[in-house]
Parts: sequence; structure tokens; C-alpha cells
Amino acid sequence: MSKESNFLIYCMERYRHFKGLSRADVTKTFEKYGIYGDITKYFESLHTMGDHCIVQDIDDYISSITGNGLGKA
Repeated sequence: MSKESNFLIYCMERYRHFKGLSRADVTKTFEKYGIYGDITKYFESLHTMGDHCIVQDIDDYISSITGNGLGKA
């Protein structure tokens, strides 16, 4: 498994933990908003961030698509 794939799984688990979601809900959210590609594209910068920043970045990305503020992680 690539380092990007491992990091993607890590991000999914951290997002699940911070948001109190099921794995299925996180998977649906990541698929719906194309978050897999975003995390892979920005792997080099994201993997240097802390968990809170990663979750906030995911929320910001979703907000940029939906126009809704999801609030702080």
C-alpha cells in the first residue's frame, strides 16, 4: 500500500473520530465531495499537519463546494 493510501485511511479515521461518524458515513462523505482526490493531491502538505488541522481542512474543502460553513472541527 502506498504512503498516500495509508494517509488517506488515517485521515478517514481521524475525521470519523472528530465528527463522531460511522465509517460508512465518512466513506459516503469522502465519495460525495471527492475528498479522496483532494487528500491525495495535497498529500505532501497535509501529512505535515496535525489531526485538528487535517479535519478542518476537510471541512473547509466541503464548505467550498457546498457553500455551507461546517464550523470548527
